Parts: sequence; C-alpha cells; structure tokens
Amino acid sequence: MQPVYQAVLRSWAIPPAATFALALTALLYLRGWWLLRRAGLPYLPSWRAFSFLLGLFSLWVALASPLDTFSGFVLTAHMLQHMLLMMVAPPLVLLGAPLIPLVRGLPIFAAREFAGPFLNWSVANRIGHTLTNPACALLLMGGAMFAWHTPALYELALASASWHEVEHACFFVTSIIFWWPVVQPWPSRAQWPRWAMVPYLLVADLQNTALSAILVFSDRVLYPSYAAIPRLFGFSAQEDQAAAGAIMWVVGSLAFIVPAIVIAVQCLSKKSSQMESISARKRGPSSLDAFLMVSQRIPILSCFVQRKWNGRAIEAISFAMLFVLPGLCFAGLLASGSSDDDQVVRLRATTGAFTVAVFAPPGDFASGPTNVSVLVQDRTTQETLLDATVDFTVHPSADSKAPSPSVRATYEQSENKLFQAAEVNLPAEGEWTLNISVQRNSEHADFSLPLHVVKGETGIGFHWPYLVILIFAALLVFAYLRRHHAPKIPSLERSVSIL
Repeated sequence: MQPVYQAVLRSWAIPPAATFALALTALLYLRGWWLLRRAGLPYLPSWRAFSFLLGLFSLWVALASPLDTFSGFVLTAHMLQHMLLMMVAPPLVLLGAPLIPLVRGLPIFAAREFAGPFLNWSVANRIGHTLTNPACALLLMGGAMFAWHTPALYELALASASWHEVEHACFFVTSIIFWWPVVQPWPSRAQWPRWAMVPYLLVADLQNTALSAILVFSDRVLYPSYAAIPRLFGFSAQEDQAAAGAIMWVVGSLAFIVPAIVIAVQCLSKKSSQMESISARKRGPSSLDAFLMVSQRIPILSCFVQRKWNGRAIEAISFAMLFVLPGLCFAGLLASGSSDDDQVVRLRATTGAFTVAVFAPPGDFASGPTNVSVLVQDRTTQETLLDATVDFTVHPSADSKAPSPSVRATYEQSENKLFQAAEVNLPAEGEWTLNISVQRNSEHADFSLPLHVVKGETGIGFHWPYLVILIFAALLVFAYLRRHHAPKIPSLERSVSIL
C-alpha cells in the first residue's frame, strides 16, 4: 500500500465527548437488555442487542474515522459519512428496540421518577405520535437533506466545526424519525398499514434520486470550498462532486428499495400477515403506555414502577452521584473538544519544487500558542510529499532579522496524517510574520505568512457544557418536586374532613 493511503487510514479523529456518550448508551442498553432477558421477556432476542451495538458502532465510525477527517477536503468522504448517519446507523439502532432496554438500564430512581413518567406524559405522547407519523417523518428527513445540501448551509457546516456537528445531529435525529415507521420498534404501534411503507420508501427514494442527480449532472462545482481546497488524491472538484452524487444515488436507493421489497414480500405472504396481526395484538394498545403494562407483568420492572421503597433517600443520593460523575465527565470532554480552533486555508503558494497550503484559525490571531498545519505537495504532480521537513519561525514584521526560535512540525501533532502541524507561540499583539521553511533532500524553499496578532483572552472562562448540565439538573429537580408536591389542606377544610 502506498504511504499516502497508509497515512489516510491512520487519520482518525476520535471525539472524546461523543465516544463517552455512545459508550455510556451501550452500557445502559446492555444492562437493561440483560435484566429484561433474565426476567423472561420474549421480545428481545440476542440479535436485537447486536443490531443496536452495531448501529452505535457505525455512528461512532462516521464521527471518528478518516471519513470525518477528510470530509472538508473530499466531498466523496463527506457523502459516505452522511450515508452512515442517515441510512445505516438509524435503522440498526431501531432494530434493537431501544426504548424499554434503555429505560430499564437506568438506575431505579431515574426510571421511576423521570423516565417512566415522561414516557407516559400526555404531551410526550402527542409529540411522539406526531413526529413518527409517516407523512411528518418523510417531510422532516427530506427537508433536512435538501436544506443542508444547499450551498449556503453546506458551506456553513464546512467552515465551522460547531455547525458541522449540528448538521450531523440533524441528519441522525431526522433519520431516526424517518426509519421509525419502517422498523416499528417494539413496543410501538403502527399508525399506517404495513403495505403503506412501500410507497413511503419509494417516495423517499425519489427525493434521494433528485438530490443526487443534481450533484452528478451539475456543470459547475456547487460548493466553492472544495474548489479552493488542495486536491489530495488527483481528481478534480467536479469529478469528486459527481462521485459523491453517484454514491448517494446508489447507496441511498439500496437503503430505500431493499426494505420496500422485503415489506412487499411480507405483505403478499399470508403467513407473514398472520404473524404480523399476532405481533400487533401482542404489542398492546399504546406505544408509550406499554412501559407500565410490561412492568406490571415483570417483577423486576414492577419493583421500580409500583412498589414504594423504604430507602428512597438512598436511591436519590445514589442517583445524584451517578448523575454528577458522568455529567461532569461529559461536560469536561465536550468543553475540551469545543476549544479546538477551526482551521482554514491561510496561504497557498508555490516556490521552487514545492506547493504548500498553510492552515490556521480564521480571522485575527490571538497572542499565545496557536496550532498551524501545512500540506506539502510536489509542484508538478501535486503528489503529497510525506518526507519533507517543515520548520516554523515567527519574527516581528518590522525587523525580519530579529532572532526567534524555530518549531519543527510533525505528523504526530496532526489528526490528518497528510499534514504536518506544530504549536506556534505568538509572543504579543502586533504585526508578525510566520516563516515556513520546507526541506526535502537537496531542495529547499521558504514561504511567508503575515500575521495580525491581537491580545489573547486571559483568565478562566466558563464553558457552556457545564451550564447545560446545571440547567438539566435543575429541570430534573423541578420535575421531581412538581410530581411529589402535595397541596396543603387549609385548616378549616382539615377540621371539616375530620368531623
């Protein structure tokens, strides 16, 4: 295998907060699934647990693999990432019937005081019933696909890591809603006949075909960022766009048409129709009321739904500790990840035998340490050169001869292993110049990047993830107090009731 492709395969960007959240979700599901299986519940065979874990793993691969690292450079990689988020992970997660196992996997106090009442809240019932209506689900996913693939929103996601995460969350959530009527995870109840899922999926395929055809047959590059970015693998931005559209066309069509064929065959089979009616009778009258109905038949579940515990204070304290520790860990990981600067192309130049692209945070530079990355390519072939030596030197623009220490860039400091990166220290505000020295065998070239440095922020800032955790904790306390609030009986009414 060529060194360039080896470097690509090593370019994993593992998100700590998302990895922690997915691992915690997997543990909760496995705990609930094991307890329900031990209680003899027949609706959760082993393949459902495997499907759920495979769905979480595919979601993690979409967020952590080289597909995410190169999503800003290669539209094809970005499209494959979107296919995992929309066509692979959601149906696999739903096939695991995650609702009841996740609730059962929670601590007893959380399941009894929060999850159970929320699932049986009339407002939650109405919202869930509306969102999972096939007509609403089809519009939501189609709208999300077309909206985020418009040039304005797509460029916004490419320019900002935060908006990129919002885009991913929007794709995954709307796809969960879309695939819900198709998979119909236990114990939910279908709102439309089963045969209606065939035209439902075919309409979704038409939406996917229309969008992918725009990418394939467009005579111009729809997203300017891919035209301005260095080409890493030898094909043009136009060819990359056509390949991405073809992937969306083929993978999306298979994801929609194959389930439609399977459902059509099931509906045409008399035996499968009978089994479906039996399964529907077993599911019960309501998707969200099924939690309490199941709990009444299973002693393990009924103990935290109906039974009054003597040690409720101990349960509450235990839950508080379990909530605080993962909450602080998640907020800390999210805050550390959000501190990473977005990087854009700040310099593209050709000197001697080299073409370099320098990536740094957008806008003015802040004094202090700043991450700078550089891509070195051959001037003639545009092949990525992995054996070049790169040194960064910073000096005041007014005195280019002023001595300053140099920093050697390395591949270890960069998530993208085609890039070399280093942390450059900008001593103070003012006008500075970053000198990039590139050496390969006997060939040498120097590049200069003017820097306008402003005063960096000092002190310890309050990161927003901690505020989110505090607000969520306050909402839980409010919900608990409101649920257990007993109206005081006036003294007169109390005396009358006694009489």
